[in-house]
Amino acid sequence: MLRTRVRLGPASGLILSALFAALFTAIGGAELFVPEFAPTYGVPTPLVLRVPYGARIVRKGSGELFDVTFQHHRIVLPRGTVLQPGVEKHRAAIKYDSLRRPPSLARFGSAFVLYFFGCLILSHYYTRFGHPRLRLLRSQLGLFLLMALALALAKSILVLTALPAFWIPVAAVALWAAVGFDRRTALLLDVAMSFVVASLLRFDLLLLAVLVTRGMVATMMFFNRKQPRQMLLAGLISGVAAAVTYLALTVLLAGEMSITGDLSLGLGSNILACAGGGLLSGLLGLLMREPAELALGHVSRSRLLDLTDIEAPLLRKMASEAPGSWEHSRAMANLAEAAAAVVGADSLLTRVGAYYHDIGKSAQPEYFTENKAPDERSPHDDLAPEVSADAIMAHVVVGAKMLREAGVPEPVVEFVYTHHGTQLVKFFWNKYQQREPVEDEAVLDESHFRYPGMKPMSRETAILMLVDSIEATSRTIDKTNKAGFEEMIRHIVFDKLKAGQLDDSGLTLADLKVLTGRMAATLENMYHGRVKYPWQRDKEKADAAQPGDTPSDGSSAPETNEAVLPVDGPSGSASPTGTTEAGDRPASSGAPEPGPGPTGPPSHPERRASETQAAATAASGVRAVRPPSQER
Repeated sequence: MLRTRVRLGPASGLILSALFAALFTAIGGAELFVPEFAPTYGVPTPLVLRVPYGARIVRKGSGELFDVTFQHHRIVLPRGTVLQPGVEKHRAAIKYDSLRRPPSLARFGSAFVLYFFGCLILSHYYTRFGHPRLRLLRSQLGLFLLMALALALAKSILVLTALPAFWIPVAAVALWAAVGFDRRTALLLDVAMSFVVASLLRFDLLLLAVLVTRGMVATMMFFNRKQPRQMLLAGLISGVAAAVTYLALTVLLAGEMSITGDLSLGLGSNILACAGGGLLSGLLGLLMREPAELALGHVSRSRLLDLTDIEAPLLRKMASEAPGSWEHSRAMANLAEAAAAVVGADSLLTRVGAYYHDIGKSAQPEYFTENKAPDERSPHDDLAPEVSADAIMAHVVVGAKMLREAGVPEPVVEFVYTHHGTQLVKFFWNKYQQREPVEDEAVLDESHFRYPGMKPMSRETAILMLVDSIEATSRTIDKTNKAGFEEMIRHIVFDKLKAGQLDDSGLTLADLKVLTGRMAATLENMYHGRVKYPWQRDKEKADAAQPGDTPSDGSSAPETNEAVLPVDGPSGSASPTGTTEAGDRPASSGAPEPGPGPTGPPSHPERRASETQAAATAASGVRAVRPPSQER
């Protein structure tokens, strides 16, 4: 039984949202359950006391002559402050804290409902409209886990330090989401995360505006996800934008703002905190990038580089026991890496996936044509079509098991059971339909001839599915030029689209158009021609001058010093539909397909003959002459 990735369904989405809503509620009011943390007059405060930002009505004057004004400020009392009844700020802090203690079920229930709706909306949006990988339970679980950790960090800063709340590095979570998925995921996550953090201070308007601005700017300024150091620059720019936002909102709400007075507070400066919080977000995002990627279900770059070592035990096993499949994988790796790079996908992950996607063929290499000698008998000649199909499809199940037992990360294992998706093994399905029916035999349907995997859910796995078919089919066509390759690639792409195999991949039509052109150009370069060496030309001339080469009609060759070179006749190109899915062609007892050379891709005799004939003729001065039988 093949175990694939678990997709997030409606029920699991509700459970996930409820669990993290409860966790967010517990983090937000954890200190309220400890009586020793309650502030008391005349006793040093065990935790930092904060009164959220807001406008208060203050009466100035006495008797009949008084004025009413609004004061905009927030109160922060550091740990260890001895509270005095005669100090107005101390009285305000005691009063605010007394409104929250003891924690009531209604207050906590209301907080849970708000968090639950927020988590549910976020989860549902990601499942329906977000990045394809966010439809997996593992990805959303990692995303909510990062949110919980960021919320715990924010809570720690608020209750353990007297620093302004603007230092909280919420934008780091958005940067991690941008690296792991895309900017749209990061922008929505930043808005949700900002609301959750602002709820710790009764949805402080200024804090909410600063956090949203900083996260959005950091995400948009993070141009190149493959250059993590750009997080620092993105964080710095976002900090400047947040400081400007704070200044504008403060002047708008309070009517005035003393910049020099605020900056004189040092680390307690709100302006400095807005800017420094952005830089801190970039620094935290850079330093904790690899642990965050692991939490999101991704593979670190260092681990991927280790997996590219062709001396790894699994790859050496494949090279020795299934050499044809190994050469196919190596050729695929170059093609897939170039294709992934041109559309902005993870090219290194795609290369690693190409190396390991057919590792299961090393268990039964004799069932695949690329691993058989030209005159070797095919085992499929003695098997029923359904048995042969099972033998072909088994490499997916066996390969996934081998990689998991070897401790290979799941994102790499995913290439094994997605590079065929749920496609039909057409060769044996057609053979099964054309067989002579046997009495009392159970009739099988298409489901028995479909691969047991899952459709690609990322651009990287979808690219490998396309490249697998394209690389295999490129060995069967004669038109080794860009136009011929483009025609073949378009046919394969349309076939995958028609079968619905790319529905969840995230590849757009624009991506497919770019991929077609790039892969056609790469194949054209792979199958380039070469000029023959002098000893090869001399051998051709010697072979052409041997006696017994008279035409079949009895006429003699013309008496001339010009050597007669054969001229190839036209030949039709093989149709891409003549192969089975994605290069898993069954071992055939008929004429073998051209296989790979010792160090490069397979040669195409027609093209090479025409190119090298022209080169040899130009170099030696020998003119190609048709035999008399062909001239007639």
